[in-house]
Amino acid sequence: MTRIARFCALCGQPLSTLRHSGRLRPYCNACETPVYFDPKVAVVVFIQRGERVLLIQRAVDPGKDKWALPAGFVDYDEAPEAAAIRETFEETHLKVRIDKLLAVYPKRDEGLADIIIAYSATVIGGTAEAGDDAADLGWFNRENLPPLVFYPSITLTNEWREGTLIL
Repeated sequence: MTRIARFCALCGQPLSTLRHSGRLRPYCNACETPVYFDPKVAVVVFIQRGERVLLIQRAVDPGKDKWALPAGFVDYDEAPEAAAIRETFEETHLKVRIDKLLAVYPKRDEGLADIIIAYSATVIGGTAEAGDDAADLGWFNRENLPPLVFYPSITLTNEWREGTLIL
C-alpha cells in the first residue's frame, strides 16, 4: 500500500518533500512539521480443534476466494490480543481465548498490513458461521488444505502441517 500526504494535517498547507530523520518525508514548510506514516498492524489467529485448523475463505480482495487464518487490523486504541478476539468473532462468530503469542511477521506479500502479530487461540463459545469479510469457513486437516493467501497464514499452516508449529 502506498501512503500519500499532500496537505499538512495541522495547518492545511501543501506539503513538500524534505530529508528529515534520515529519509525523504512529506514536510510542511509553513509549520515546519514532518509527516511520519505509522505502520498498519494486523493480527492473525491460529485455531486448532483436534487435528484440524480453522480457515476462512476471503470474500474480498486482496486474496478474494482464497483461504486464510482469521485475521484483521488492530484499531489505534486496542490491545493486539483484543483485536485478535474481535476479528475472530467478526469473521467466524466464534468466541476464543488467546493462548499464546506465536510470531511477529513483517510485510512479505500483497496483504495490507505492515506488521502481523500471530496468536494461537482456543474456541470457548459461539457457532461457526462466516461473517464480515469471510465468504465461508471450514476446518481442514493437514492433507486437505485449500489454496492459501498471505505470508503469515501460509507460514503457520506449513509449520503446522510439518509438525514444527508449537501451539
